[in-house]
Amino acid sequence: MAVRITVFLLCLIMLYNSISEIMRKKTGGRIDMIHSFYDLKEDSVDVLVLGSSHAYYGFQPNVLWEEQGYTSYVMGSPEQTIASSYFLLREALKYQRPKVVLLESYFFWYDGLYTSEGRVHAVLDGMRFGKVKQEALNVYRPDLSWKEKASWYLPFMMYHNRWGELEEEDFDKKSYLKGSKPDKKVVSCKDQGVDMEPVDIPKINVEYFNKIMELCEQEKMQLVVFAAPYAIQKGERYRKRQGVNLTLESYLHEKNIPFLFFQKTGEADIDFQNDFRDRTHLNWKGQKKITACIGEFLYGKYGLESHAGEAEYTSWDEDYEQYHEEFK
Repeated sequence: MAVRITVFLLCLIMLYNSISEIMRKKTGGRIDMIHSFYDLKEDSVDVLVLGSSHAYYGFQPNVLWEEQGYTSYVMGSPEQTIASSYFLLREALKYQRPKVVLLESYFFWYDGLYTSEGRVHAVLDGMRFGKVKQEALNVYRPDLSWKEKASWYLPFMMYHNRWGELEEEDFDKKSYLKGSKPDKKVVSCKDQGVDMEPVDIPKINVEYFNKIMELCEQEKMQLVVFAAPYAIQKGERYRKRQGVNLTLESYLHEKNIPFLFFQKTGEADIDFQNDFRDRTHLNWKGQKKITACIGEFLYGKYGLESHAGEAEYTSWDEDYEQYHEEFK
């Protein structure tokens, strides 16, 4: 009898989780950062990518697979802060043991734990209930009562009335994109370069970046930081954010952490007339160039080995073919 009850409860939990996942609002649409993460085979990811929209517009796991045979996943979210990257890294490490953590740098400029409550939902709603989710919510929203926290821990309570809003993307995860968001739009932009003064990194970001560094060292993972190129923004805002990258460059050099500063080095040969989907984010062509360049940097380093041709990774070939059919 006890066994039957246990099996029944497990089935009930699985059904609840499935329905809850369908019902919750996907901030990033089909490529919602944790929408397909839990579907990955455990300990199958070589490179874990964290960061803001510049991460999922700027990095393409299928290209890294094609170029180097390395597996990767993008746990990006809109306006993802360094604090959010830290909590997502901890959650990811419950299921994956990447050799490389690739952190996108854009939100090093932001002085805060999060930009809006909606962005907190983008980080936490898709995360499974557990210690990391509880700790993150306590840090983000220490003001909430236990009753108010319940709807955060169980998103179905918040989104149970979305039946009339459900779209195809709620059911079709497009798992083959591995958290990335390739876009075919083309917007002509201008490169303003990085000829400006360094700007201090907010203390909250130094604090949480140090936590990321410590975690990577503890788990014997190589930390690499990259800055995806972006184009025209309002002058002062652009200068401040690139100024933070300049300070970050010096800071990482002291820590002996690689920093791929594409706007400064021009290594990926980004075409500002054809490689952007808007004035801030890369399109699929720019995304492909950046990823190929990162792949070249990673080649032969950090214990990474190609899985091309290995029987247990045939699904990565299938996913690449699906990606290639849509973006070629």
